[in-house]
Amino acid sequence: MIRPLTRPSIRPTALAILIGLLGTVSADAVSLGMPTFQKVMAAGRTLRVSSMSAIDQTCRSLGQFTINMIDAPHDGRVEISHGSDFPNFSALNTRSRCNTPKVPATFVSYTPSPAYSGEDEFAIEIVGPMGNVRRARFQISVR
Repeated sequence: MIRPLTRPSIRPTALAILIGLLGTVSADAVSLGMPTFQKVMAAGRTLRVSSMSAIDQTCRSLGQFTINMIDAPHDGRVEISHGSDFPNFSALNTRSRCNTPKVPATFVSYTPSPAYSGEDEFAIEIVGPMGNVRRARFQISVR
């Protein structure tokens, strides 16, 4: 199911999972309390900017994330979908054994406007299955 975004705290463990799945964080955004993730993509394509899942120590899903738009992109669209994906825990994490089976996941995807190339950005609010809320900004370079 794909649905457009609207607006609305992830536990520290879930935030660590989220940051690990999303990519690099800019220092400016951290000082403002909202991490910024920079992505590069080819024009005319759709980029999955994030795959989020929350699982407990026994590899069971804690539920789905709810994603809400804070700032919409100016030259593209953001879509949210739900499906399943492989977690990506470090080998040092006790939950690395959970990396093998697919688990329920929430996906955030960005599609630029037709024939667009340049810089775009958007910000989302991420509501975890336990009701925790975090925010993230994505800067997308469309080439």
